[in-house]
Amino acid sequence: MAEEAHAERADGGAEAAGGGGRKKLVVLVAAVLLLLGGGGGVAWKLGFLGAKAKHAEAKDLGAEPANAAAGGEHGGAAASGAAGAGMGALVPLDPFIANLSDEDGRRYLKATLSVEFFRPAAPPEFTQRLPQVRDLMLTLFSSKTFAEVRTPQGKAVLRDEIVTRLNHALRTDAVKAVYFTEFIVQ
Repeated sequence: MAEEAHAERADGGAEAAGGGGRKKLVVLVAAVLLLLGGGGGVAWKLGFLGAKAKHAEAKDLGAEPANAAAGGEHGGAAASGAAGAGMGALVPLDPFIANLSDEDGRRYLKATLSVEFFRPAAPPEFTQRLPQVRDLMLTLFSSKTFAEVRTPQGKAVLRDEIVTRLNHALRTDAVKAVYFTEFIVQ
């Protein structure tokens, strides 16, 4: 009987020791998972994670994360990349100064604009035809009167005319929109 009691204590002691080892293992695994989760959260917050996913997503959509087209003289035709989904390349143009066609001929227009394309990169024809583009814009601006360009509706019509003329010059529907970044009439 004494031997049975001693055997029970030995078995119970082994079970207690095994149970304590399991508890330590569970605590250790939980601590490691907590550290990995916290480290991953910090890495994501700092931008170490997700940048590759965004780059891969942009490639899947056919966009490039950053574009650079050939720049014209004075940086007038440098394209910026497609930063957002559905946004094409933006090409800022050098400022235009033109006489308006008012009867007294004393009014001037100064306009700076950016051209947005449907694609993430500006077509090469655009930079090749930059002198033609500038001529088209100057001719259009000088054909307008002050009354035609002073209202928001007049500026919207002017934008539409610019898009139409640019697409005609490029012989394709490449231009999506035109944005005035400066518009002064004096």
